This record gives sequence, C-alpha cells and structure tokens, in this order.
Amino acid sequence: MSNEKIELIERTLKSKDLNEFEILFVDKNVYETIFMKNDIDNLREVNDFEYFIRILSQKNNETGIGVVRGNSLEPKDLDFIVNTCISLSKANIGPKYTFPGNDILPKLELADKKIIKDPLGVRDNLSEELITEMKQQDKVIPTFARFRIHSNNRFLKNSNGIDYNSSTTFFFLEFSIKALKNGKQSEFWDTLYLKDRTQLQFKERVKNWAKYAMDTLDARVPISISEATVLFPPSVLVPAMNKVVGFHALGRTKFEKLSRFNTEDQVASEEFTMIDDGILKGGLYSNPWDGEGVPHQTSKIIDKGIFKMHLNDRKYGSLNNEKSTGNGMRSINGTVINHPSNLEILPGNIKFENMVSEINEGFIINQFSWLNPDEISGNFGAEIRNGYYIKNGEIAYPIKGGNVSGRILEMIKHCQYISKEREYTSSTLFPYIAFNNLDVSS
Repeated sequence: MSNEKIELIERTLKSKDLNEFEILFVDKNVYETIFMKNDIDNLREVNDFEYFIRILSQKNNETGIGVVRGNSLEPKDLDFIVNTCISLSKANIGPKYTFPGNDILPKLELADKKIIKDPLGVRDNLSEELITEMKQQDKVIPTFARFRIHSNNRFLKNSNGIDYNSSTTFFFLEFSIKALKNGKQSEFWDTLYLKDRTQLQFKERVKNWAKYAMDTLDARVPISISEATVLFPPSVLVPAMNKVVGFHALGRTKFEKLSRFNTEDQVASEEFTMIDDGILKGGLYSNPWDGEGVPHQTSKIIDKGIFKMHLNDRKYGSLNNEKSTGNGMRSINGTVINHPSNLEILPGNIKFENMVSEINEGFIINQFSWLNPDEISGNFGAEIRNGYYIKNGEIAYPIKGGNVSGRILEMIKHCQYISKEREYTSSTLFPYIAFNNLDVSS
C-alpha cells in the first residue's frame, strides 16, 4: 500500500516536468498503554502516515529548496502541495545543493520481528510485566505511566535513482511514582525513549525510581563546595554532551565559525573518546541512510581527548570542502539539519561502585530540574532534583535543591573517572563520568 501512495506522489511530481525532486514517506504505527496507579486505564492504537516533498530549483551557483509536509493523497490536495513546494523552491535560494545518488548501504536489523508479527501481543505482555513490577513496590504509589511501542516504515525516493526503505521499532516510557511518609510527599517522574527490548529493564528501573522517590523524602540541601567532584550518570550526561559537545562537532558550526573545536586540538581528557555512530546497534537514530539518503557511518569525533573531525551533511560538507559524514537529519517539518546521529563515549577502566569508593567528598546527581546548557559557551546552572552526597567513599545521604554550575567544554577536560559500565539512553551510549571542576551551592 505504501508503494502505491509513493507512486501516486511521484506521478504528480513528474506531471509538473520537474528535474530534481525527493519523496520521504513514513508509515507510523503506535501501540500504547496508559496506566493509572496499578491498573491499565486505556489501550490505544494509532496508524498514520506522512510524507515530505523536496524540490530543487537550480540557478547558476545557487539552489532553491522547497520543502512541504503532507498527509493527504486527495488529487486536489496533492496538486496544491506540489505547487506550493515548487513556489518555495523558487523563493528559498541558498548555496549550491544536489540530491545524492544511489549508493551501497550498511545492512542493519532495526525492527523487532516479534513486534512486526504481533505488536498488540507484545504490547500487552510488556504492559503486564510493567504492572507486575509496579505492584512489587509496596512503599510507594505509582500515579501514572505511559508505555508505547512505535513501529515505523520509512521510504526515500529521489530523481537521482535512490529508492530506499527501512523498518524500525522502538519504545517510549513515561513513569511517575509518589512516596509518602510522616505527612511528607515526594515524586519521581521520568521519560525516556529506548531502541531495544533488552534496554527496557523494567525490574531495575522501577526499583530505582521507587528508591529515588523514597530517598527524596529524607533529602537535605547540599553543602556548598567549589571545584567539587560531581558524578553524572549516563542519562544526565545526555543533555550536556549532545547539546554542547555535539553542537561544536558539527560542520555547520565550523562553517559559521562558532565551533570551539579545531582538528588535532586537545579538547578533552586523554581518557575521553567520543564517536558518532549512525549504525550503532541499539542506537535510536540508527538507520542505513541519513535524512538525505547518504549512507550512515561511524565517525570518531574525539580520540583520547584530541578532536578529529566535524560532522557534515551534504550542504555543510560542500561549504567546508569536505564530504558528508551522513549527518543530515530530518526535522519535524521535513527540512534537513546538520545533526549528530547516535553519540557514544567509550568506557573507562573503573567500575561504577569503585568510582564512588574513590571519591573522598562529592555528589551523584540522578536528575536535574532542567539541565539546559548554552550550546555556544557550554555554561549551565541547574537545580538538583534528586542526588546523593558522597563522603569518604560512601553514599552519606540523599540531596535535593541547591544548584550545580559549570562549563561543559571545561568539564570534559577534567574527567576524574569514566566507568566501565555504559547505558543506552535515547540516541546515546554513555558511561558514568565523574568531573572534578564543578561548583555546588546550597
């Protein structure tokens, strides 16, 4: 059925005598369970599609690009969408740009075969597993949870002969737990996307969330320490590393002279190695091709602290006189943006539990209220929502409130410890990292 829809769009495009066009078509299927407390409140199934059309208008050494999103295949609607895209391609003039051609793609297995065969059965079984774990937590009250299975089919076709398709499955989990004691109340709320069923780990996650909610009841405001050692778990590293290090590693920021990274400069500790991997097993953004149709690849950004390369899409690869590294991602409106795929930090040589035992005084931060560093400077200041104070190599007591501040670009130069253990969070595979140059205030 999807092929018939794509052919209909293609016929409409060809009827306009267009030389350069592209169709990205996405079949989207969502299977959701909503929980209220320990019971299933609602089951939902959504099947939908959307498509994005890009049309190029060449003029000397410049190119106009029109991009339009559509979700109707009615002839009148489709004709209007294509005409709108043509008009935009004549108005949005920019640097020279062309679509890629057909290429050899990496072979990836991105879809869970059991989900493809029986999505509702898998959803119901996993929902029951989640309920079972929720009911085991007798000291807390689950208030709300949402569990979704996503199953998407993507098709990319262009006037240069590309005709690609891929199927992928992934999960979304939202969970809220409330704890009560002596008239006091606390809540732990988390959301995350995960690629594989092995990453769900309901038993461990629900147990940890319940512990965080209970411990927060007895939390204290942290003591103030300058140049403190602060341990970031993988999930807390994501907004720090992706928004700042990922930003400065882009070809766009190199071209716009915003990047603080120059090739072969020492930008991080020798223990720090970061990779952009568009074919990472278990990576949420893994796919044989990027948003433009360029084969995804593995690119070493920082090698033992030395910056090695910027990540390009086709536009910034051309502007930087470099090749695309497969880092053209589609935004929600269908435009291509220069963006990392899956970021990976290689493991260190110490276990997490030994990291804690080596810290004389410091903190573990499990959750900030909002960690949103400035992408250019890397500066941030964030309130602690859940964490622990470490004294003499042991966890002394839980903390909440207070503030942690620092600069991400300086943090990566002061990695005191990097754990052997790593965890998938959304589009990342990160270890635990202890930094020794942060400021903690009450």
